[in-house]
Order: sequence, then C-alpha cells, then structure tokens
Amino acid sequence: MKHLGSTRSALREAHAVITPETFVRTGLAEWPGSAVILHIAPVMGLGARFVQFTAEMPAGAQARESAHGYQRFVFVLSGEVDVQVEGEARTLRGSDHVFFPAGVAHTLTAREATRLAVFEKPYEAAPGVDAPPVCWGNERQNPGTPFEGDEGLIARRLLPDDPRFDFMMSTMSFAPGATLPYPEIHYMEHGLLMLEGEGLYKLQEAYYPVTSGDVIWMGAHCPQWYGALGKVWSKYLLFKDMNRHPLTVLPGGTR
Repeated sequence: MKHLGSTRSALREAHAVITPETFVRTGLAEWPGSAVILHIAPVMGLGARFVQFTAEMPAGAQARESAHGYQRFVFVLSGEVDVQVEGEARTLRGSDHVFFPAGVAHTLTAREATRLAVFEKPYEAAPGVDAPPVCWGNERQNPGTPFEGDEGLIARRLLPDDPRFDFMMSTMSFAPGATLPYPEIHYMEHGLLMLEGEGLYKLQEAYYPVTSGDVIWMGAHCPQWYGALGKVWSKYLLFKDMNRHPLTVLPGGTR
C-alpha cells in the first residue's frame, strides 16, 4: 500500500499533467537498447500532433533517425552523446541540443548513461519556404531576453526565429515568485518538461503543483498560466507549433 493509487498526474479534455511516479518505460525500434518514456502522442486521443519522450540510453547504445521521416529535436538532460549527421560529428553534453530536419540521416551514440528529451513531428512544408537546416546550440550559453520586460522571467529560443521551422523550442526561467504576466489562450499546442525548481501551473480551471521531471501537454486554446514557487529559479523546456496556418493540419495529424 505504498501509494494507495494516488498520483499528481491528470488527464483532461484540453490538457494533461504527467508526473514521474506514473512513468512507464518501453522501447522504440529506432532506439534499440534504450528505455523510452513516451509522454505525449496522438494516441492520447486529445488531438496532440507531435510526440514527446524521454530516452534513457545506456553506455554504447545507439539511435538512428526516425523511420517515418519525422523531424526531431534532442535536448541533453544528462550524460554525453556522440552525434553524426551530414558528415559532421559532435559530442553533446548537458543542456546541449540539436535539431534534425525531416528525413535527414543521423546517429546518436551514448558515451555513458545518458538521458535525452526528444520531440518529433511531421514536417509541414509551406509554399515558397525552404526546408530548415540542422541546428545546434547550448541552452546555458544562450543569454535569452526578459519576457515582456520582466527581468525575473527569461525566455531563451533554442531554434531560429525563421519561417522554415514549423515549431519552436525554448526555455522559460522564472525567479522565485515570478509569474507569467497574464493567462494565455492561443491556437498553438504545447509540450513542456520541467527542468528545474517548482511552481504552480493553472490549466483550464485547475491548479497543479509541478516540479522537476513533470511533463505537461496543453492543447489548442487551453487557458494556461504559471507562477514560480520555492527559493530557487525554476525552468521548463517548451515545444510550440508555429509559422503554419492552423487549417493545414487537422487534429490527429490528418491533412
């Protein structure tokens, strides 16, 4: 009777909060030997149009590009991974990240036990817009900018502000007591991973205490707001689809 069935996880019509005590590990063919925690996917039945998962790679494990040609964003949570793509080789460590365009062959090889946050999405081409390039970066070396002038709320874009990209990755860092300046409602959906600290997320009419390791999905037009709690800065990693007309993809990814 350790938990008596209790959990902070919740699934609602326009949002989901998924907490570590409910994580279940599985496998994916492209990630042999790795444990994969699939957090967000269309099979949720709530209209999600992307996949978010954590890959736990033991030393020596290797992953390859999506067999379905999906674009992929990888953020290193811990450990070290060797990346090879388009004739270039780099070793990525904590807070490093890389974006792979749709259909681009690549490998990821763990030098040691490594944890990766991974986001995948079918690419939505736009008339007159070229495909995006491979893109590298490090979140901690990104100075970011105050969000709407608030020095206690720092936004860091991890992908270029460029119409070639059909989604955005960013981090949002909050000083203790800092909050989003207003509740947001918008047509874009979100995938979120709490990286550091703790806070309170309001989703629709419910309030959820959240902390490092928690995952949140927010559907289109889900009312959302966050406030930081505790004595240290909090930070989350955020996916948001953008730069494409909302009628180009119907819920569930059907064109």
